[in-house]
Amino acid sequence: MDTMYHSEVASRIGRAYQDLSLGHRRIADFILRSPAEAAMMTNVELASRCNVSNATANRFAKAIGFKGFPEFRASQMDALRMDMAAVEKLRTEIDDDASNIDIMRNGLTQDLDNLQNTLDGLDEASCSHAVELILDAQRIFTFGSGISYYIAGMLTHGLEPFCRGNVTMMGATGGANSAYRRLVHCNENDLAVFISFPRYSPNTVELCGVAKRRGARILCITDSPTSPVARDADVVLFAEANRRLLPNSATSAFALVDALVAAIANQSTDGADVQLRLAERYMPDISKISGKDPDGS
Repeated sequence: MDTMYHSEVASRIGRAYQDLSLGHRRIADFILRSPAEAAMMTNVELASRCNVSNATANRFAKAIGFKGFPEFRASQMDALRMDMAAVEKLRTEIDDDASNIDIMRNGLTQDLDNLQNTLDGLDEASCSHAVELILDAQRIFTFGSGISYYIAGMLTHGLEPFCRGNVTMMGATGGANSAYRRLVHCNENDLAVFISFPRYSPNTVELCGVAKRRGARILCITDSPTSPVARDADVVLFAEANRRLLPNSATSAFALVDALVAAIANQSTDGADVQLRLAERYMPDISKISGKDPDGS
């Protein structure tokens, strides 16, 4: 079961699950089902709750890659604090005296700041590498969860005309399971694009790892170098996503995707011809103005 935020424990469980014993799987299932409750438990309480021995609970931590139960529990608590931070942020930021227009203006001002910080954070090497990976890829797979799903959709829509139609948005109909079925066929000639913002989806983190193991190139769009998807990426583009009253803002991410598509259109060898062919559908006489026949000759 997917948790609402990225958890190192959840990621390690996912990687180790097939090799876990029956008792360890019982603990794993409980943690994934009730991460907040599990995070508050001692080893004795966890063992009792899952109907296993204390020794089994202690060994579970090592079975999924931690040095021991204390490190395992500390990781759970870190993830829980991340999840609660959004709730606490909302509680402390609410201003009962502010008018609706004040809140809306303030939100737009924050988005302008995010856009400026995103712009300031761009670097030539990363931008060039991202464009190169996209144009060189035999196939491109995109994935995002939550609000990132819509950002991935916008990127897919924008890239399709300039990438020989070989752009697929994974998970559009079947979620993470459908995405996984596509990724098992990817290879070093392909590019996987993952978009992830707080609260980072464990599905996105897991799928990013799958693509890495399959040898695909990886482009990530996220908010911070500490993002869990950044570590597996060949190149990362950062979009600032700070926002009062909300966990994050997607405005700069949408703008960054739009800018990336513009760069692809500019660098694509047949970018101008593609734009012309697209325009001809709505303005059939445009070919006469451009001096080209409708068949492109």
